[in-house]
Amino acid sequence: MVAQRVRKIACKARVDLHSKRYRELAEKYDISGYKRVYCVHIRKTGGTSLNNMFFSLSGAKGSILQQQIRHTKDHRIVHNGKIYVGWNACYINGGHYFYGYSHIPLHKLKLPKKTFTVTCFRDPVKRVVSHYNMLMGFRENGIKRPCMRVEGKWLGNRFEDFLDRIPSRHLMNQLYMFSASYDVEEAVDRAARLSHYFFARDFQSGIDKLNNKTGLALKPVHVHKSAYQEDIPEDTLVRLRDMLDSEYRFLERVKKLKVA
Repeated sequence: MVAQRVRKIACKARVDLHSKRYRELAEKYDISGYKRVYCVHIRKTGGTSLNNMFFSLSGAKGSILQQQIRHTKDHRIVHNGKIYVGWNACYINGGHYFYGYSHIPLHKLKLPKKTFTVTCFRDPVKRVVSHYNMLMGFRENGIKRPCMRVEGKWLGNRFEDFLDRIPSRHLMNQLYMFSASYDVEEAVDRAARLSHYFFARDFQSGIDKLNNKTGLALKPVHVHKSAYQEDIPEDTLVRLRDMLDSEYRFLERVKKLKVA
């Protein structure tokens, strides 16, 4: 408890430090009645494409801003009057930004009022296979990404090794982002409070509806996909589908919500 209080105090200090500039700039934002947009960035569902679309609203190339945010110490930048924040829970909860995003589970954040929340979902089996192909592509090509320090250890000589080693919060990341205990009811309840969500298979339609809700003019941005593609046996895919049963039940419920 003491350590938690110390972290909260430190977080508040970071948010308050030099916050006047960001607060005054953020107060000018009006996104159809909202003050900011936050993306619940679920890995391998199209979130990077969505991020780049929002970055492009500043007039800069999305991939360049993404790299700037990644390499800036506090993961916050300003470009053409728009504040962007990535991965920094203190600033994300503080609310002084135009667009924020992270892989932080929604149940670990306390977003301020008037935050437009958005996410993209994907077929669970396809998402996990995509995650695996990405990591294998990094390994095969000697690409040193930060995630490989941990996630590279989940790889073996075959996809089955990956399934044996990947932690549940990464295997069922779509469910975990909305419930720490993988509770379908809790996750559905939290997802129902999103301002907007859509599925990767209907990406363009989802963006069109997002533009209608926000009054923004997001345009498609191509993001490079992994060239590595492993041929996975059908019985292994059946095993993976069984492992993801809870997440499938969650998404089936989400599809029926009116928020979409």
